[in-house]
Amino acid sequence: MRNQRFTMLLSAMLVLSLVAVACGGDDSSDEPAATTAAATTAAPTTTAPEPEVYEVKVAADGFLLGSQAWISMDQGYFEANNIEADVSLFGTGIEAIQGVIARQADLGHALDFAVLNLVAAADENMVIVGGVAAPLPGFHSLAVRNEITGAADLVGKKIGYVEGTSEHFVTLRHLEQNGISADEVELVPLPGLFELVGALKTDEIQAAWTWLDGTNQARDDENLTVLYNDADVLDTVAIYLIAEASWAAANQETIERVLRSYDLASDFITENTEEAAQIVADAVSGNAELFANIMPNQNYRVEFTQVMLDSLDAISVFLIERDVLEAGFDARKFMDLDAMERAVPGSVTADLG
Repeated sequence: MRNQRFTMLLSAMLVLSLVAVACGGDDSSDEPAATTAAATTAAPTTTAPEPEVYEVKVAADGFLLGSQAWISMDQGYFEANNIEADVSLFGTGIEAIQGVIARQADLGHALDFAVLNLVAAADENMVIVGGVAAPLPGFHSLAVRNEITGAADLVGKKIGYVEGTSEHFVTLRHLEQNGISADEVELVPLPGLFELVGALKTDEIQAAWTWLDGTNQARDDENLTVLYNDADVLDTVAIYLIAEASWAAANQETIERVLRSYDLASDFITENTEEAAQIVADAVSGNAELFANIMPNQNYRVEFTQVMLDSLDAISVFLIERDVLEAGFDARKFMDLDAMERAVPGSVTADLG
């Protein structure tokens, strides 16, 4: 009888032990935990969503227009701002803007004179979305045949120019400043710098505003003289970032991130000029030593100042008087600088009211 009671007691203790295990035993046990219904219904783990990537196609020229784009790619500034950029090389700033007009690129770099020539011709569908540099005047130099010793001697001579470029503006502005009308000279349009210098050397033209290696070639030719540069002709020069208007309106976040990258790139160029020159030279197959000498005068900076606006107004008047732009043209209507102000607060200081 006692054996029977003892057996029943053991059985009861065994049942209680099994219940205790089922309800959760000692957490410090080395035994694997039993799978329970509660475990199978635990909340799933969550992962952070992938950041949005902003794709953009950028048009740069074969020289220094677009320097901040190349630096932003090389130094990871685009990547840090979730920008996936495809930077394409065009011959000139004019061709870069034409690429934007043709939808081959979303953003393009160009100098102010080319901007107004092409933006105005695009049926008001283009906008300036940022100022990215303000080069010091002095880039162009007036190269002439030796018989010309001053502006007055240009009357009756053939003067070469590259149509639609800032060199074109300098050519006409210099004549105007010296009281010489376009009818008193013969203006000869040529495709580029190589053709300008070649025509000077063969006396097909007697004067032209040259730049960079063209100016050096003129100095080395015993039949040519370099009179002066354009520092007295221009108040300022500026490089702008251009976009198609509807694209800009729909891609403000992309523009903001690009300009934020450019702001970092501008600082890098200032602080590491020789390295920056090499990066850009590698990208455009250019001369790093030459670029390093020129870059400090480019004033790379994300900004739009009153001086830049006044210069655009002066160019506009100049082009209106020559029937290139329609009367009443206002450069302010071709600007969308909201993204730039958000990217670099305080960067817009011009009075646009």
